[in-house]
Amino acid sequence: MAEAIGTYLAILVAFVGGLMLWLPRLSRRELFFSVTVNADFPRGETARPILRRFDARVVGVTLTAEIAVAWGVGTSRLWPVLGALILQLAGCFWAFLAAHKAVIPHAVAPTTVREAALAPRPIRPVGGWVLQLAPFAILCAAAAYLHANWRRIPARFPVHWGVNGEPNGWSTRTPAGVYGPLITGGVMVVFLLLITWGILRWTRHVHASGGAAAAELGRERRYLLILTFTEFMIAFDFGWTAILPLRASPASSPSMAIPFGGTMLLLGLLVLLFVAHRPQEPLPATGASVTGDRTEDRYWKAGMIYVNRNDPAVLVEKRFGIGYTLNFGHWISWMILVLILLVPLLALLFVKPH
Repeated sequence: MAEAIGTYLAILVAFVGGLMLWLPRLSRRELFFSVTVNADFPRGETARPILRRFDARVVGVTLTAEIAVAWGVGTSRLWPVLGALILQLAGCFWAFLAAHKAVIPHAVAPTTVREAALAPRPIRPVGGWVLQLAPFAILCAAAAYLHANWRRIPARFPVHWGVNGEPNGWSTRTPAGVYGPLITGGVMVVFLLLITWGILRWTRHVHASGGAAAAELGRERRYLLILTFTEFMIAFDFGWTAILPLRASPASSPSMAIPFGGTMLLLGLLVLLFVAHRPQEPLPATGASVTGDRTEDRYWKAGMIYVNRNDPAVLVEKRFGIGYTLNFGHWISWMILVLILLVPLLALLFVKPH
């Protein structure tokens, strides 16, 4: 058990470090560490030392986190493992802020010209909305299986195991204790569906036509594919967790193969879609005005948090790396944030150990 957890966390830390090294190279050509710049700046002589220092800091904190994970797992102590993950995230954020500050003196103002498409956006969820309901079918199937085998569920069963493989958290055969993981998984899938809806309805495209618009559309389809895969992974993981009490030896530590395999598949899909086969954004024409992402730098707090009350978009494309972030100047964003906070609260309510 401890060896499996150690391997899982070591791979996860390595992946996060590798992803952080790639993020500056995945941003738009006219964005460098969340600052609007000329398209040739990120590949110029001035930018190279900034990127090298960022890479060195990320590698340093990642190696330190790997050592802490190995020590924590080897000594069966939890705090070094948690500390390692926090250290890596904090260290990578510090590396980003340092690079962001170094690029600011080279910022340029984006053009105020806007493009508008006259035709509807040719995009829909992966497989249509019918496929989006399939994760709920998986959770419902697990619920039906538990209901049919209710009497086989022990009156008291473990729900959490330590790094040494011994159970240290228990629940009881009650609706909340048995169906709690399925409810939590369902809430998480609903949240991902909300993000899918937001990408389709609450975002804007920077370019309306040409190769740049095609690259944007391809990037958007990749985001939707990742969201759909994550929905299925959550449904399988929480469905598998819910039926653990029905094993022949419910007190023994469960195999990490299913959650570990699902996570590795998701990470592999991320690499395949956004690193190995990412859509190429064409170079702007010589003398063309700088477009960036058509938002001004002043609305990006610390280069990552977007706050613009005059922008009707709820979701905007991240300036650093891949994906979307909320516009915290829009009231809908705060409602979404409340929903995000409700998920762990529900987990505590329904899966609280006894």
